[in-house]
Amino acid sequence: MASTSKCSYCGATIRSTDQNCPHCGAPNPNYVAETPRQIFLPRTIEELKEYCAERGMPLLRMRFFIGENFKEPRAFGIYKEGSDFIVYKNKANGQRAVRYKGPNEEYAVSELFQKLLQECHNRGIYPDGKPSDRYSGGSSSGGNRNVTLKKILIFYTIFVFACGLIGGIVGAITHRHDGYYITNDHEVYYHYGSDWYTSDDYYWYEVSDFPYDSYGDYYAGDDYESDWGVSDFKSSDIWYDMQESSSSSSSDYDSWDSSDTDWDSDW
Repeated sequence: MASTSKCSYCGATIRSTDQNCPHCGAPNPNYVAETPRQIFLPRTIEELKEYCAERGMPLLRMRFFIGENFKEPRAFGIYKEGSDFIVYKNKANGQRAVRYKGPNEEYAVSELFQKLLQECHNRGIYPDGKPSDRYSGGSSSGGNRNVTLKKILIFYTIFVFACGLIGGIVGAITHRHDGYYITNDHEVYYHYGSDWYTSDDYYWYEVSDFPYDSYGDYYAGDDYESDWGVSDFKSSDIWYDMQESSSSSSSDYDSWDSSDTDWDSDW
């Protein structure tokens, strides 16, 4: 997705995907070619920086510090120290909670990236592509499904405390990772946002839900394996359409209020 800037020659608004200004033809120093890599998940600190820059994210206002050991309160960040990559959160009281410390850069970046997306989604911003209502059969079905889901969660919460089944229920509902899930029958699903998708050989389509309540037990990760017998979800028309349907720009972040973040929790 493209960001915008001003042409230094004529002052017209140009997109980062314009190699030349469409108004005066001057070269665009901020040109970024649209390549398939842009829709993939960032796997390094530098790729994460590029991902955020291409989407015009005001990281200082969002309180995300990529490649920086920022020590003031109210901050998320990632940086490298020696051979280790450190993902952290500085709480409102200044206390630091370390989410990850280790040599796996891809895992460290993924942890911060998922938190970044969560904070965006909580504010109605979808830099990774908003799940399209048209795949759920209508513009209102998604909202109705969300309302129904909230009612179900409320019911289960009451049921848990009444019956003392907290361990089993919490284990079933607390796994929030997007990615691939494989059943015992070798059926492959992909979870994205609040939606589920499955594949018939090479064709991916949306389904109403995962067939098992404890879906966290079937999580296979976010990396595609060719021996699963299905195509890569991130090469599907649905994935591409979701990326292209995202219309996030710098204006989406103008009202970002960092006080909306829960700064008292560990993560």
